[in-house]
Amino acid sequence: MGVPLNITEWMKGYVGFGATGWWAGMALVATLVTLVAAGSSTGSVRAAVRVEPRSARELAATLAIADDVWSEPSSDGVVVVLGSPALARLRAGGTPYRVVVEDVDALAANERARLAHRASAAWFADYRDADEIDAYMDRLASEHPSVAHLRVLGRSFEGRPIRAIEVSRGGKVGIVLDGGHHAREWISVMVPICIADRLVTGDDHDPRIRAILDAARFVIIPVVNPDGYRYSWTTDRYWRKTRRGGYGVDLSRNYSVGWGEAGSSDDPRSPNYRGERPFSEPETRAIRDLFEHETIAAHVDFHSFSQVVVYPWSYQRADPPDRARFAAIADRMSTAMVAAHGQRYAIRPGSELQVGAGGTAGDWSYGVRGALAFLVELRPSSAAGGGFVLPPEQIAPTCDEGLASILELAESMIR
Repeated sequence: MGVPLNITEWMKGYVGFGATGWWAGMALVATLVTLVAAGSSTGSVRAAVRVEPRSARELAATLAIADDVWSEPSSDGVVVVLGSPALARLRAGGTPYRVVVEDVDALAANERARLAHRASAAWFADYRDADEIDAYMDRLASEHPSVAHLRVLGRSFEGRPIRAIEVSRGGKVGIVLDGGHHAREWISVMVPICIADRLVTGDDHDPRIRAILDAARFVIIPVVNPDGYRYSWTTDRYWRKTRRGGYGVDLSRNYSVGWGEAGSSDDPRSPNYRGERPFSEPETRAIRDLFEHETIAAHVDFHSFSQVVVYPWSYQRADPPDRARFAAIADRMSTAMVAAHGQRYAIRPGSELQVGAGGTAGDWSYGVRGALAFLVELRPSSAAGGGFVLPPEQIAPTCDEGLASILELAESMIR
Protein backbone atom coordinates (compact mmCIF):
# COMPACT_ATOMS: atom_id res chain seq x y z
CA MET A 1 0.00 0.00 0.00
CA GLY A 2 1.13 3.53 -0.64
CA VAL A 3 2.33 5.93 2.02
CA PRO A 4 1.26 9.49 2.85
CA LEU A 5 2.97 12.03 0.64
CA ASN A 6 4.93 15.12 1.57
CA ILE A 7 2.91 17.59 -0.49
CA THR A 8 5.40 20.43 -0.01
CA GLU A 9 8.22 18.37 -1.50
CA TRP A 10 6.14 17.37 -4.54
CA MET A 11 5.09 20.96 -5.13
CA LYS A 12 8.66 22.29 -4.92
CA GLY A 13 9.53 20.72 -8.23
CA TYR A 14 6.27 21.32 -10.04
CA VAL A 15 6.52 23.98 -12.74
CA GLY A 16 3.54 23.15 -14.94
CA PHE A 17 1.41 26.04 -13.74
CA GLY A 18 4.07 28.71 -13.34
CA ALA A 19 4.97 30.72 -10.27
CA THR A 20 1.49 32.11 -9.67
CA GLY A 21 -0.11 28.72 -9.74
CA TRP A 22 2.63 27.27 -7.56
CA TRP A 23 2.09 29.83 -4.82
CA ALA A 24 -1.66 29.35 -5.02
CA GLY A 25 -1.13 25.65 -4.46
CA MET A 26 1.30 26.22 -1.60
CA ALA A 27 -1.26 28.38 0.18
CA LEU A 28 -3.38 25.25 0.51
CA VAL A 29 -0.67 22.90 1.70
CA ALA A 30 -1.13 23.45 5.43
CA THR A 31 -4.81 22.61 5.11
CA LEU A 32 -4.45 19.80 2.61
CA VAL A 33 -1.94 17.72 4.52
CA THR A 34 -4.64 17.13 7.12
CA LEU A 35 -6.49 15.19 4.41
CA VAL A 36 -3.72 12.65 4.00
CA ALA A 37 -4.93 10.36 6.76
CA ALA A 38 -8.47 10.68 5.46
CA GLY A 39 -7.22 9.57 2.04
CA SER A 40 -6.11 6.19 3.37
CA SER A 41 -8.20 3.56 1.66
CA THR A 42 -7.80 0.43 3.74
CA GLY A 43 -10.74 -1.83 2.99
CA SER A 44 -11.80 0.02 -0.18
CA VAL A 45 -11.13 -0.64 -3.84
CA ARG A 46 -8.07 1.23 -5.05
CA ALA A 47 -7.84 2.43 -8.64
CA ALA A 48 -4.99 3.90 -10.67
CA VAL A 49 -6.27 7.20 -12.03
CA ARG A 50 -4.76 9.68 -14.48
CA VAL A 51 -5.69 13.08 -13.10
CA GLU A 52 -5.41 16.25 -15.17
CA PRO A 53 -5.37 19.06 -12.60
CA ARG A 54 -6.14 22.47 -13.99
CA SER A 55 -4.15 24.35 -11.36
CA ALA A 56 -1.55 23.86 -8.66
CA ARG A 57 -4.46 23.97 -6.23
CA GLU A 58 -6.04 20.88 -7.81
CA LEU A 59 -2.68 19.11 -8.03
CA ALA A 60 -2.03 19.67 -4.34
CA ALA A 61 -5.52 18.45 -3.47
CA THR A 62 -5.03 15.31 -5.56
CA LEU A 63 -1.66 14.45 -4.04
CA ALA A 64 -3.03 15.01 -0.56
CA ILE A 65 -5.61 12.24 -0.90
CA ALA A 66 -3.51 9.79 -2.95
CA ASP A 67 -2.40 6.44 -1.54
CA ASP A 68 0.46 6.26 -4.03
CA VAL A 69 1.90 8.12 -7.01
CA TRP A 70 2.76 6.16 -10.16
CA SER A 71 4.15 8.96 -12.30
CA GLU A 72 5.82 12.30 -11.86
CA PRO A 73 3.44 15.28 -12.17
CA SER A 74 3.77 16.78 -15.65
CA SER A 75 1.86 18.94 -18.09
CA ASP A 76 -0.04 15.77 -19.05
CA GLY A 77 -1.23 15.16 -15.52
CA VAL A 78 -0.27 12.62 -12.89
CA VAL A 79 -1.17 8.98 -12.28
CA VAL A 80 -2.15 8.33 -8.68
CA VAL A 81 -3.71 5.48 -6.74
CA LEU A 82 -6.96 6.43 -5.01
CA GLY A 83 -9.29 4.47 -2.79
CA SER A 84 -13.04 4.66 -3.31
CA PRO A 85 -13.63 7.53 -0.82
CA ALA A 86 -10.79 9.58 -2.30
CA LEU A 87 -12.03 8.95 -5.83
CA ALA A 88 -15.50 10.11 -4.80
CA ARG A 89 -13.94 13.26 -3.34
CA LEU A 90 -12.04 13.89 -6.57
CA ARG A 91 -15.21 13.41 -8.61
CA ALA A 92 -17.17 15.76 -6.38
CA GLY A 93 -14.49 18.42 -6.79
CA GLY A 94 -14.79 18.34 -10.56
CA THR A 95 -11.11 17.67 -11.32
CA PRO A 96 -10.76 15.96 -14.74
CA TYR A 97 -9.60 12.34 -14.50
CA ARG A 98 -9.90 8.91 -16.05
CA VAL A 99 -9.48 5.51 -14.44
CA VAL A 100 -6.67 3.50 -16.05
CA VAL A 101 -6.65 0.47 -13.72
CA GLU A 102 -9.96 -0.33 -12.03
CA ASP A 103 -8.53 -2.28 -9.08
CA VAL A 104 -4.76 -2.28 -8.56
CA ASP A 105 -4.93 -4.73 -5.66
CA ALA A 106 -7.00 -7.22 -7.66
CA LEU A 107 -4.41 -6.94 -10.42
CA ALA A 108 -1.65 -7.80 -7.94
CA ALA A 109 -3.74 -10.61 -6.39
CA ASN A 110 -4.31 -12.19 -9.80
CA GLU A 111 -0.60 -12.03 -10.48
CA ARG A 112 0.17 -13.64 -7.11
CA ALA A 113 -2.30 -16.47 -7.79
CA ARG A 114 -0.78 -17.10 -11.20
CA LEU A 115 2.75 -17.18 -9.81
CA ALA A 116 1.68 -19.69 -7.16
CA HIS A 117 0.72 -22.14 -9.92
CA ARG A 118 3.36 -21.54 -12.57
CA ALA A 119 3.38 -24.38 -15.08
CA SER A 120 5.63 -23.08 -17.86
CA ALA A 121 9.10 -24.59 -18.12
CA ALA A 122 10.44 -21.54 -19.98
CA TRP A 123 12.38 -19.48 -17.46
CA PHE A 124 11.58 -16.12 -19.05
CA ALA A 125 7.88 -16.94 -19.47
CA ASP A 126 7.11 -15.44 -16.06
CA TYR A 127 8.59 -13.31 -13.29
CA ARG A 128 11.18 -14.73 -10.91
CA ASP A 129 11.78 -14.04 -7.25
CA ALA A 130 15.14 -13.17 -5.71
CA ASP A 131 16.17 -16.77 -5.02
CA GLU A 132 15.39 -17.76 -8.60
CA ILE A 133 17.35 -14.79 -9.94
CA ASP A 134 20.36 -15.79 -7.84
CA ALA A 135 20.13 -19.42 -8.94
CA TYR A 136 19.95 -18.41 -12.60
CA MET A 137 23.02 -16.18 -12.26
CA ASP A 138 24.84 -19.12 -10.65
CA ARG A 139 23.80 -21.35 -13.54
CA LEU A 140 24.97 -18.92 -16.23
CA ALA A 141 28.38 -18.54 -14.61
CA SER A 142 28.72 -22.28 -14.02
CA GLU A 143 27.78 -23.29 -17.57
CA HIS A 144 29.75 -20.52 -19.32
CA PRO A 145 32.90 -19.93 -17.23
CA SER A 146 34.89 -18.61 -20.19
CA VAL A 147 32.72 -15.50 -20.54
CA ALA A 148 30.80 -15.10 -17.26
CA HIS A 149 31.69 -14.88 -13.62
CA LEU A 150 29.90 -13.69 -10.50
CA ARG A 151 30.70 -10.79 -8.22
CA VAL A 152 29.35 -9.46 -4.94
CA LEU A 153 29.45 -5.66 -4.96
CA GLY A 154 28.29 -5.14 -1.39
CA ARG A 155 25.48 -5.97 0.99
CA SER A 156 22.05 -4.45 1.46
CA PHE A 157 20.66 -2.83 4.60
CA GLU A 158 19.36 -6.23 5.73
CA GLY A 159 22.62 -7.95 4.83
CA ARG A 160 21.76 -9.53 1.49
CA PRO A 161 24.45 -9.67 -1.22
CA ILE A 162 24.17 -7.23 -4.11
CA ARG A 163 25.20 -9.56 -6.90
CA ALA A 164 26.51 -8.89 -10.37
CA ILE A 165 27.40 -11.07 -13.30
CA GLU A 166 30.33 -9.94 -15.43
CA VAL A 167 30.22 -10.94 -19.10
CA SER A 168 33.19 -10.52 -21.45
CA ARG A 169 35.63 -12.27 -23.76
CA GLY A 170 38.39 -10.00 -22.55
CA GLY A 171 36.96 -6.68 -23.68
CA LYS A 172 38.11 -3.55 -21.86
CA VAL A 173 35.28 -1.03 -22.44
CA GLY A 174 33.28 -1.15 -19.22
CA ILE A 175 29.47 -1.02 -19.46
CA VAL A 176 27.27 -1.27 -16.36
CA LEU A 177 23.64 -2.37 -16.59
CA ASP A 178 21.42 -2.36 -13.55
CA GLY A 179 17.80 -2.91 -12.56
CA GLY A 180 15.63 -3.10 -9.50
CA HIS A 181 16.47 0.24 -7.89
CA HIS A 182 12.70 0.36 -7.35
CA ALA A 183 11.39 -2.89 -5.92
CA ARG A 184 8.00 -2.97 -7.64
CA GLU A 185 9.44 -2.58 -11.14
CA TRP A 186 9.81 -6.31 -11.77
CA ILE A 187 10.39 -6.02 -15.51
CA SER A 188 13.45 -3.88 -14.72
CA VAL A 189 14.89 -6.95 -12.96
CA MET A 190 13.98 -9.45 -15.67
CA VAL A 191 15.51 -7.45 -18.53
CA PRO A 192 19.08 -7.22 -17.14
CA ILE A 193 19.20 -10.94 -16.31
CA CYS A 194 17.75 -11.65 -19.75
CA ILE A 195 20.44 -9.50 -21.39
CA ALA A 196 23.07 -11.42 -19.42
CA ASP A 197 21.55 -14.67 -20.68
CA ARG A 198 21.44 -13.49 -24.30
CA LEU A 199 25.03 -12.24 -24.19
CA VAL A 200 26.39 -15.40 -22.59
CA THR A 201 24.54 -17.82 -24.86
CA GLY A 202 24.97 -15.63 -27.94
CA ASP A 203 28.73 -15.84 -27.59
CA ASP A 204 28.52 -19.35 -29.08
CA HIS A 205 26.69 -18.51 -32.29
CA ASP A 206 26.13 -14.75 -32.81
CA PRO A 207 29.04 -12.96 -34.54
CA ARG A 208 27.71 -9.55 -33.51
CA ILE A 209 27.61 -10.46 -29.82
CA ARG A 210 31.00 -12.17 -30.05
CA ALA A 211 32.57 -9.05 -31.55
CA ILE A 212 31.03 -6.87 -28.83
CA LEU A 213 32.30 -9.15 -26.06
CA ASP A 214 35.78 -9.03 -27.59
CA ALA A 215 35.79 -5.28 -27.01
CA ALA A 216 33.39 -4.65 -24.11
CA ARG A 217 33.03 -5.84 -20.53
CA PHE A 218 29.53 -5.88 -19.07
CA VAL A 219 28.84 -5.71 -15.34
CA ILE A 220 25.15 -6.56 -14.93
CA ILE A 221 23.34 -6.02 -11.62
CA PRO A 222 19.76 -7.28 -11.93
CA VAL A 223 18.66 -6.38 -8.37
CA VAL A 224 20.22 -3.26 -6.81
CA ASN A 225 17.57 -3.33 -4.06
CA PRO A 226 17.33 -6.98 -2.89
CA ASP A 227 15.52 -6.20 0.38
CA GLY A 228 12.78 -4.21 -1.30
CA TYR A 229 12.47 -6.71 -4.13
CA ARG A 230 11.88 -9.58 -1.73
CA TYR A 231 9.35 -7.48 0.19
CA SER A 232 7.45 -6.73 -3.03
CA TRP A 233 7.09 -10.51 -3.51
CA THR A 234 6.14 -11.44 0.05
CA THR A 235 4.20 -8.49 1.43
CA ASP A 236 3.46 -5.44 -0.73
CA ARG A 237 3.51 -5.76 -4.53
CA TYR A 238 3.72 -1.98 -4.95
CA TRP A 239 6.59 -1.35 -2.52
CA ARG A 240 9.14 1.02 -4.09
CA LYS A 241 11.97 1.72 -1.65
CA THR A 242 14.48 -0.19 0.47
CA ARG A 243 13.51 -1.58 3.87
CA ARG A 244 15.49 0.73 6.14
CA GLY A 245 13.52 1.31 9.32
CA GLY A 246 10.37 -0.11 7.74
CA TYR A 247 9.89 3.15 5.82
CA GLY A 248 12.65 2.70 3.26
CA VAL A 249 14.81 4.99 1.15
CA ASP A 250 14.35 5.71 -2.55
CA LEU A 251 17.72 4.63 -3.94
CA SER A 252 17.08 6.66 -7.10
CA ARG A 253 17.23 9.80 -4.98
CA ASN A 254 20.24 8.83 -2.82
CA TYR A 255 23.15 9.58 -5.19
CA SER A 256 25.16 12.74 -4.64
CA VAL A 257 24.61 14.72 -7.86
CA GLY A 258 21.49 16.82 -7.38
CA TRP A 259 20.80 15.19 -4.02
CA GLY A 260 17.98 17.01 -2.23
CA GLU A 261 16.83 18.80 -5.38
CA ALA A 262 13.34 18.73 -6.90
CA GLY A 263 11.55 15.40 -7.09
CA SER A 264 12.96 14.13 -3.81
CA SER A 265 11.72 14.40 -0.25
CA ASP A 266 13.16 14.69 3.24
CA ASP A 267 10.08 12.95 4.67
CA PRO A 268 10.68 9.21 5.36
CA ARG A 269 7.00 8.55 4.59
CA SER A 270 7.36 9.83 1.04
CA PRO A 271 7.91 7.36 -1.83
CA ASN A 272 10.72 9.71 -2.93
CA TYR A 273 12.51 9.86 0.43
CA ARG A 274 16.15 10.61 -0.38
CA GLY A 275 17.77 9.36 2.84
CA GLU A 276 19.68 11.31 5.46
CA ARG A 277 22.57 12.20 3.15
CA PRO A 278 24.04 11.22 -0.24
CA PHE A 279 25.11 7.58 -0.27
CA SER A 280 23.60 6.97 3.15
CA GLU A 281 22.49 3.56 1.89
CA PRO A 282 24.73 0.50 1.44
CA GLU A 283 23.05 -0.27 -1.88
CA THR A 284 24.07 3.04 -3.49
CA ARG A 285 27.51 2.81 -1.90
CA ALA A 286 27.98 -0.56 -3.60
CA ILE A 287 27.27 1.03 -6.99
CA ARG A 288 29.52 3.99 -6.15
CA ASP A 289 32.39 1.69 -5.19
CA LEU A 290 32.07 -0.25 -8.44
CA PHE A 291 32.45 2.93 -10.50
CA GLU A 292 35.22 4.33 -8.34
CA HIS A 293 37.42 1.23 -8.60
CA GLU A 294 36.93 0.50 -12.31
CA THR A 295 36.80 2.42 -15.58
CA ILE A 296 33.19 2.48 -16.77
CA ALA A 297 32.39 4.06 -20.13
CA ALA A 298 28.60 3.66 -20.17
CA HIS A 299 25.77 2.99 -17.74
CA VAL A 300 22.14 1.98 -18.28
CA ASP A 301 19.73 2.10 -15.36
CA PHE A 302 16.56 0.12 -16.20
CA HIS A 303 13.20 1.15 -14.74
CA SER A 304 9.51 0.93 -15.59
CA PHE A 305 7.21 2.20 -16.90
CA SER A 306 6.55 4.59 -19.86
CA GLN A 307 8.82 3.40 -22.72
CA VAL A 308 11.30 6.22 -22.85
CA VAL A 309 15.08 6.65 -23.04
CA VAL A 310 16.26 9.46 -20.74
CA TYR A 311 19.72 11.02 -20.54
CA PRO A 312 21.15 13.70 -18.15
CA TRP A 313 20.48 15.93 -16.56
CA SER A 314 17.47 14.90 -14.50
CA TYR A 315 18.06 17.26 -11.58
CA GLN A 316 18.46 20.47 -13.59
CA ARG A 317 17.38 21.94 -16.91
CA ALA A 318 20.85 22.70 -18.26
CA ASP A 319 22.10 20.58 -21.16
CA PRO A 320 25.00 18.19 -20.48
CA PRO A 321 28.33 18.87 -22.20
CA ASP A 322 27.86 15.68 -24.25
CA ARG A 323 24.29 16.40 -25.32
CA ALA A 324 24.94 15.78 -29.03
CA ARG A 325 26.55 12.41 -28.33
CA PHE A 326 23.81 11.47 -25.90
CA ALA A 327 21.13 12.36 -28.42
CA ALA A 328 22.79 10.38 -31.21
CA ILE A 329 23.23 7.23 -29.12
CA ALA A 330 19.75 7.53 -27.62
CA ASP A 331 18.36 7.72 -31.15
CA ARG A 332 20.17 4.51 -32.10
CA MET A 333 18.95 2.79 -28.94
CA SER A 334 15.35 3.89 -29.43
CA THR A 335 15.34 3.00 -33.12
CA ALA A 336 16.59 -0.51 -32.34
CA MET A 337 13.97 -0.97 -29.64
CA VAL A 338 11.17 0.11 -31.98
CA ALA A 339 12.48 -2.22 -34.69
CA ALA A 340 12.27 -5.22 -32.36
CA HIS A 341 8.46 -5.25 -32.01
CA GLY A 342 7.12 -1.94 -33.26
CA GLN A 343 6.77 -0.47 -29.77
CA ARG A 344 7.67 3.21 -29.58
CA TYR A 345 10.35 4.31 -27.13
CA ALA A 346 10.53 8.08 -26.90
CA ILE A 347 13.76 9.99 -26.25
CA ARG A 348 13.74 12.58 -23.53
CA PRO A 349 16.58 14.67 -22.18
CA GLY A 350 16.22 14.82 -18.43
CA SER A 351 16.26 18.60 -18.73
CA GLU A 352 12.83 18.42 -20.38
CA LEU A 353 11.18 16.73 -17.41
CA GLN A 354 8.43 18.83 -15.87
CA VAL A 355 9.54 17.79 -12.40
CA GLY A 356 13.21 17.13 -11.81
CA ALA A 357 14.63 14.05 -10.15
CA GLY A 358 17.54 14.88 -7.88
CA GLY A 359 19.98 12.21 -6.76
CA THR A 360 19.60 9.70 -9.60
CA ALA A 361 22.15 7.03 -10.47
CA GLY A 362 22.64 8.28 -14.03
CA ASP A 363 23.27 11.90 -13.11
CA TRP A 364 25.92 10.71 -10.65
CA SER A 365 27.63 8.16 -12.92
CA TYR A 366 27.86 10.76 -15.67
CA GLY A 367 28.52 13.86 -13.56
CA VAL A 368 31.15 12.34 -11.28
CA ARG A 369 32.51 9.29 -13.11
CA GLY A 370 32.14 10.44 -16.71
CA ALA A 371 30.12 7.45 -17.93
CA LEU A 372 27.57 8.05 -20.67
CA ALA A 373 24.46 7.30 -18.64
CA PHE A 374 20.94 6.46 -19.76
CA LEU A 375 17.78 5.69 -17.84
CA VAL A 376 15.54 3.34 -19.83
CA GLU A 377 11.91 3.17 -18.80
CA LEU A 378 10.58 -0.17 -20.10
CA ARG A 379 7.05 -1.38 -20.91
CA PRO A 380 4.22 -0.60 -20.61
CA SER A 381 3.81 2.77 -22.26
CA SER A 382 1.25 3.83 -19.65
CA ALA A 383 -0.52 2.68 -16.52
CA ALA A 384 -3.35 1.46 -18.72
CA GLY A 385 -1.07 -1.40 -19.75
CA GLY A 386 -0.98 -2.66 -16.16
CA GLY A 387 1.57 -0.24 -14.78
CA PHE A 388 4.05 -2.13 -12.63
CA VAL A 389 2.13 -5.40 -13.10
CA LEU A 390 3.14 -6.05 -16.69
CA PRO A 391 1.61 -9.25 -18.15
CA PRO A 392 4.16 -12.09 -18.34
CA GLU A 393 3.74 -12.58 -22.08
CA GLN A 394 5.42 -9.19 -22.47
CA ILE A 395 8.62 -10.22 -20.69
CA ALA A 396 10.30 -11.82 -23.72
CA PRO A 397 9.54 -8.99 -26.17
CA THR A 398 10.64 -6.42 -23.61
CA CYS A 399 13.88 -8.40 -23.25
CA ASP A 400 14.28 -8.20 -27.03
CA GLU A 401 13.91 -4.44 -26.84
CA GLY A 402 16.34 -4.14 -23.95
CA LEU A 403 18.98 -6.25 -25.67
CA ALA A 404 18.56 -4.32 -28.93
CA SER A 405 19.24 -1.05 -27.11
CA ILE A 406 22.30 -2.41 -25.32
CA LEU A 407 23.89 -3.81 -28.47
CA GLU A 408 23.54 -0.42 -30.13
CA LEU A 409 24.99 1.32 -27.07
CA ALA A 410 27.91 -1.10 -26.92
CA GLU A 411 28.77 -0.67 -30.59
CA SER A 412 28.63 3.10 -30.14
CA MET A 413 31.13 2.84 -27.29
CA ILE A 414 33.65 0.51 -28.97
CA ARG A 415 33.88 2.19 -32.38
